[in-house]
Amino acid sequence: MKHLLLSSLMLLGLASAGGAAAPTPTPLTATAAIRDAAGQTHGSARFVQVGAGVQVTVEARGLTPGQHGMHVHEYGRCTPGVDPATNTVVPFGGAGGHFDPGMSKNHDAPSTDNKHGHAGDTPVLNVGADGVGRASFTTTKISLTGINGVLNRSLVIHAQPDDFKTDPAGATGAREQCGVIVRENFSVRDYPLPGHQDYPEGVAVDSARGIIYTGSAATGTIYAINANTGAVSKFQEGGALGRMSALGLKVDKLGRLWVAGGTQGTVSVLSPEGMTVKVLETPKSPRPYVNDLTPAPDGNVYVTDSARPVIFRVKPDLTLESWLDLSKTPIKYGPGINLNGIVATPDGQSLLTIQLNTGDLWRIDLRTKAVRKVMGGLVNGDGLLLDGRTLYVARNKDQVISKVTLSADYGSGQLVAEEPLMGLRFPATLARYGGSDLIVTQAQLDKLQGGTPETPFKLTRFRKF
Repeated sequence: MKHLLLSSLMLLGLASAGGAAAPTPTPLTATAAIRDAAGQTHGSARFVQVGAGVQVTVEARGLTPGQHGMHVHEYGRCTPGVDPATNTVVPFGGAGGHFDPGMSKNHDAPSTDNKHGHAGDTPVLNVGADGVGRASFTTTKISLTGINGVLNRSLVIHAQPDDFKTDPAGATGAREQCGVIVRENFSVRDYPLPGHQDYPEGVAVDSARGIIYTGSAATGTIYAINANTGAVSKFQEGGALGRMSALGLKVDKLGRLWVAGGTQGTVSVLSPEGMTVKVLETPKSPRPYVNDLTPAPDGNVYVTDSARPVIFRVKPDLTLESWLDLSKTPIKYGPGINLNGIVATPDGQSLLTIQLNTGDLWRIDLRTKAVRKVMGGLVNGDGLLLDGRTLYVARNKDQVISKVTLSADYGSGQLVAEEPLMGLRFPATLARYGGSDLIVTQAQLDKLQGGTPETPFKLTRFRKF
């Protein structure tokens, strides 16, 4: 994974440039206050990212002497919840099952790789005669960033020893204590959404009105969020003129909201009042995937299709055309999601677009249509946000936001930092709010075809890094 290759050098810091020595990055750290079912604090755990591994130190009191199973669970909720094995409500059932990013569906030893065992399977907690349990270990099964990231998940201590083989939890018995893993010295603001099937993919901001828009990949519903109060209202119901999905969103200079329609192959234009101005259909195809779009200084809106090798263009008169045949360029489409996020450079000369399945960032000249590879290494790159010559990339499956510094002509770039915030869940797209803040969708599209998403769905606002 790219984030692991870079973490020892630049996690939350800057890579060296022009021969200058890189500053020593601040270690990424997190803590968990360990509580019993009554909410009384009995200890703490600390997590420190060290290269590709995490140092974990745990101390918990009030336990029966002997060994106790201890695991990282999927959700950051130390609340009662249903145990699927017994269909009864149990203490800390809200934490869900063991954290299993490798989808192994198998409880195993802490030394087992994540393809064959839960990432959350940790060593036991040894409790002395005084009822105090202590553990200290380093593991590469979990991380504080990326696909194995445990931020905003929970550490659960069980009543019995762990046999490291019995599914689903090593015969460890009842959940006795629990703590949510929270990043230290970092803050964000979340905007929760009301629906249980929202899957917010796109985000756009109308700065003049203080409104944040987001759209549901599952239903096509568009929400309007008051950026100050967080109040959420439906801007337009899903299904409007056939729109069953809403992916990339952008607000143009007229305050109109543009919506990429995904597999329906459409581009919708909505008025600031939420009325449909026009629905544009791309050419008929068995596999359309209109994914993202961007208004450009030339007055046109450029649109990516992740399945068909073409860039569409919507002209100011709201007519759509196939603008660039990508099969005749260095961009080669393959299996999976191809071109995704797209932005126009402020000088009006080019577009930047990310190819999710290859991790390649491309520059397209708006005058000559010449295509140039800017850089690679951004696998799972989804939405883009360009801020001057700084490009932010939401890398969905990797669950980080990457920061790239671009050259003056936007023709080359360098990855300088990767940011997990307080624990990202499949981040899809980004928008700028004001001069210092960014907003990212926690889309959870990896759960759309199966799995249980964390609710409420949310957007997260944070300071630029």
